[in-house]
Amino acid sequence: MELSKWINSNYLTPEGIADVRESVKAKPTMKYCVLDNFFLPERIDAIIAHHATLKFDEAADRTGHDMVILPYDGAVKWADGNDVGAEFYFAEEVKEYFCYLLNRLKPPRTSVELKLRWHKPHATGFWIHSDSVWRSIVAIMYFNKNWKASDGGLLQLWRPDEASYDKSTIFDNIRSDQRLDFLNENQRLKTNTPGGGWPSHWPHQSRDMILVDQIVPAYNRLFLCDLDADPTFHSVTPSCDKIRTGFVYWLNNESHPNFKGK
Repeated sequence: MELSKWINSNYLTPEGIADVRESVKAKPTMKYCVLDNFFLPERIDAIIAHHATLKFDEAADRTGHDMVILPYDGAVKWADGNDVGAEFYFAEEVKEYFCYLLNRLKPPRTSVELKLRWHKPHATGFWIHSDSVWRSIVAIMYFNKNWKASDGGLLQLWRPDEASYDKSTIFDNIRSDQRLDFLNENQRLKTNTPGGGWPSHWPHQSRDMILVDQIVPAYNRLFLCDLDADPTFHSVTPSCDKIRTGFVYWLNNESHPNFKGK
């Protein structure tokens, strides 16, 4: 599979790749980058056209590995070899490319898990969480033309703070049907119940969380992040009256002792 048949050439030149790698190195804790106009126009538009023909399952997207209903308003179709884009999604070259951009090695045994996603108008949002511990990399692609920050659906990145402030508002035990407008209103909050819990070696206690970045889910924008470098707690804000679409790519580390697969 030739990356040049899929990806904007700006991200394939030695200079372009070096720029991305340096931007990742400069991040103090979470190691990520945001790449605009990532796919070639004809490729992203073909993927979007195919996406519009699919059926999506809300229950499959909102049910966790432990069968708990998640506080997330979305629907999913798991990608397979019949989907437009599969040649790219499951290619070894893409695994190596993503790892290289993030200045890391690829785990020895890996697999790709990819959700094609659809979010209805007035989606309620996604509570702060971290992804499963066996997921080494996440890449989120957005399909949404003319999307603005005011339309919502923002990907928020949160950093746990060592300090704790009495004035921080506490949010715990978020309901699966709850609209999470408070995510737009708090740049600092306190919780003891993030989705997925705290890392196993962290003490179980309430922590202040600080909002460090927000990414607009705009057309042909790729968010790429190293989940082994940091837990990368993240959330999604409620959205407006527009449908929101895209996909989520995970590179799984099958050598991880807790690996469960899809």
